[in-house]
Amino acid sequence: MKHILVAAMILSSFANANEMSNPCVYHPDLPGCAGNNRPMEQGGRVINIPSRWGAIYYNAANQAIGYSENNTSGYRSANKEALANCIKAGGGKNPLDRNGEGCSLMTEFQNRCGAIVLGGDGGRYRAAAKNADSIAEAEQKAISACEAGQSFKCTVRYSGCSRHPDYRY
Repeated sequence: MKHILVAAMILSSFANANEMSNPCVYHPDLPGCAGNNRPMEQGGRVINIPSRWGAIYYNAANQAIGYSENNTSGYRSANKEALANCIKAGGGKNPLDRNGEGCSLMTEFQNRCGAIVLGGDGGRYRAAAKNADSIAEAEQKAISACEAGQSFKCTVRYSGCSRHPDYRY
């Protein structure tokens, strides 16, 4: 009986010593502890931020642009919404361009920003859409892609983000 009591006391003191060196192992819900048994950075907190999606569609035949942002249902829903908005922006029509396409997906993004730019002169027109972590970066990437090898300038027609305000990148 004495041996059992001594063993229990040793195990108890070992557990207490281990808990004192890293309390997060036994109590991950304590402030400063993450759910994965690692201390979090100073001032951090564990939160569940839902993903948000966006998409941009463009129709070269009538210059219609449709977009969706902050869609929490997923890529399919974001694409469906952006396509419907593109058709609506074209007066409810989805005419085919010379390539035989109507509204086409230009870019889709999750917890990011997207931009579409248009440019041209005479019979040469270009559109480019890109996504990035910030609006400024998405716009710059799209402008660079649109103007590459061209003599004309491209201008931003739409830019926006699909990101929860608490999302940190």
